[in-house]
Amino acid sequence: MAELKKITQAELTEIVRAHQGALNQRSGVPRANLSFHDLANKRLSGLDFSSSDFSGADLQHAVLSRSNFTRATMFCTDLRVANLRRANMTRCDMRGACMRGTDLTDAIMINADLREGVLGMHEGRDSAYGHRVAEISAVIALRADFTGAKMSKSFAVQTDFTDANLRNASLVGADMRNCLFVGAQMEGANLSGSKMTGADLSGANLSGVVLDKTDLSGANLTGAILDARTLLAPELQKANLPKPDTTVAARLDEILAAHRKWANGEGGAQANLSNADLCGLDLHGINLGAAIVTSAFLKTANLSGSILSMADFSGTDLRVADLRKADMRGIRMERATLNGAKLAGANLGLLKSTGASGRIWHSALSYARFRKADLTGARLIGAELKGASFDDANLRGADLSEADVADASFRGADLTDAKLEGTNMSDAHLK
Repeated sequence: MAELKKITQAELTEIVRAHQGALNQRSGVPRANLSFHDLANKRLSGLDFSSSDFSGADLQHAVLSRSNFTRATMFCTDLRVANLRRANMTRCDMRGACMRGTDLTDAIMINADLREGVLGMHEGRDSAYGHRVAEISAVIALRADFTGAKMSKSFAVQTDFTDANLRNASLVGADMRNCLFVGAQMEGANLSGSKMTGADLSGANLSGVVLDKTDLSGANLTGAILDARTLLAPELQKANLPKPDTTVAARLDEILAAHRKWANGEGGAQANLSNADLCGLDLHGINLGAAIVTSAFLKTANLSGSILSMADFSGTDLRVADLRKADMRGIRMERATLNGAKLAGANLGLLKSTGASGRIWHSALSYARFRKADLTGARLIGAELKGASFDDANLRGADLSEADVADASFRGADLTDAKLEGTNMSDAHLK
């Protein structure tokens, strides 16, 4: 078996320079070919390696953060414990690659190929072939984008896919035991025949997923979003899936009357609508200030003009809900899903105490989903938006002054005339 080729930093620098020339379409300059090279521990961050070849190379512990590997070939590449934070691996051929312990935080893996592969090595008349399953085990893939990725039969046990995007990904026959998919967006993913025993899918969006013969034994689906068809899948029987409380709607007037008394200090009881199924209800103008509405189901509900200040809507499904001009100051909506919701003119800003203490409550919207939501003219002053997703949202004229947008995503969002005074947008993802 041939040994991997050693390379000096000076030689590597020249290859990178020549590759950049090829990308600039200079004739006669070959694209970078680093196949079967020993690149372990190399620092290659922030470079453009698009369309280059790293087949069979050793990139263990290499620093590749923010580099561009679009359409590159990483066939059976060894990427164990490599740093690929914010790297772009779009349409990268990674069949048979080993990424055990790799850091893929915020990496772009759109349409990447992570299926099994066969690596051939030749030396003289001797040839050797090795069948390799792509390994993504013990990987940190926080907020990574695997949209449309091919990951069938991959080995991905104990990987952290928290808040990752796996829309329309193919995970047929993949081994994903004990993985974390907390808050992951998995709409349309094919999970047929996959092993997901012990996985944590709490708050994940599983609309339209294919679950044919998927093993979800002991999986946690608390707060997960599933469509009516998926809910009927027999594969969910062995999973931990709390059922929506359908009795609350009939008792709602009674609950609200008691809540009004509680709010006025006249006895009563604080409204607790946790896990309640209130989808599609007309609740406009309702007063749920300081109510507990966690992990509830309010898809397409009308809450326009409502008072929701200081309420807790964490983990609640508010897809396509109408929240226009709602008073949502000081609200808690961590990991809530508001994709397609109408929030024009809503106030999600600060709530200031009228008492002598002058206390201020910030709206807590960390890791909430506002994909394609309408937030025209909405107020989010001082809001905690860490890790929230505003992809393709309409934020025209919205006020995000002094908001915490660390790791928040605004890809494709319309920020025309948005107020951003005191907001560090460099901490967010804009593309």
